[in-house]
Amino acid sequence: MEGRPNPPARNPSMNFTLIPQEAPSDSLRRIAVEQIEGAVSQLQRIDDLNEGVHEARKHFKRVRALLRLARGALPAEIYVSENQYFRDLGRLLSPVRDSAVYIETLDLLRNSYRTLTADEAFLHLRKEMVREHKAVLNAFAQDELRQESLIRSLRGARSRVTDWNFSGDEFTLFKAGLRRIYGRGRNERAAAFSRPTTEGFHAWRKRVKYLWYHLQILQPLWPAQLKAMERECDRLADRLGEEHDLAVLLETPSVQELLASRNESAELLLSTVSRERERQRRASIPLAQRIYVENPGRFVARIEEYWLAYRPHSQFLPQEALPQEER
Repeated sequence: MEGRPNPPARNPSMNFTLIPQEAPSDSLRRIAVEQIEGAVSQLQRIDDLNEGVHEARKHFKRVRALLRLARGALPAEIYVSENQYFRDLGRLLSPVRDSAVYIETLDLLRNSYRTLTADEAFLHLRKEMVREHKAVLNAFAQDELRQESLIRSLRGARSRVTDWNFSGDEFTLFKAGLRRIYGRGRNERAAAFSRPTTEGFHAWRKRVKYLWYHLQILQPLWPAQLKAMERECDRLADRLGEEHDLAVLLETPSVQELLASRNESAELLLSTVSRERERQRRASIPLAQRIYVENPGRFVARIEEYWLAYRPHSQFLPQEALPQEER
């Protein structure tokens, strides 16, 4: 889009986390607004629109994670409509990101398994994927009306955030949502390993990612403890993400064409992907055991204890540290 500026330098105040001096509900609204503004900035990039699309989708995922964390305190209609809104925005950008992920996944395979590096079929496959990605990215870049509509829509979403009304306060804003995500993660881990399917591991990975985002938001409660768990969630999400990317890679039209040939290159790709997916699944086991060592009730109770140390009852806080509405 002609005349679009590069995004402004990152604002240090843009923290995907609570701030002690804010009322928790204000923190949630602030985080949502900052993520929406971040997405707008990324979609206006002219230096690297591909990276801008990738970062914008991350902003959408953070807002959806925030909605899940506060799900028990938000009116159902707000949660459903906003979650669907940001989900659909992410899907609009998926073709650009997905076509880039195919290339990245193939490159990871070729870097890890040297037998693939010099294979002529894989060199041709990569060229085809690069061509397809450029076509998708160029189509998005040239569709200025769609981009402008997307940005207008996001600015409207930003104004809606100020109308988010939460029931309850303090830790009750997070309690139900945190328990739900942690509990579903435990259940979907068990389901994924009892009946290993691509869909099952992908469903589990989404819960791990949401928990990872939740720990980022809540990290000030006890930085040392929650940062360590956050790192484990990040590592687990990466393992499960790579496993899923490999599965999706096999479904792409270019790879399907190669596999249909049933030649030596096709067999090499199938065996390599199968071996690597199994390696990633096995590597996820100790990470999952550490993350999901508690039952949901005990996990949430522990985080609530951290909350009481982080933000004791407002009557014990100095008046100057309280938000205006609580004085």
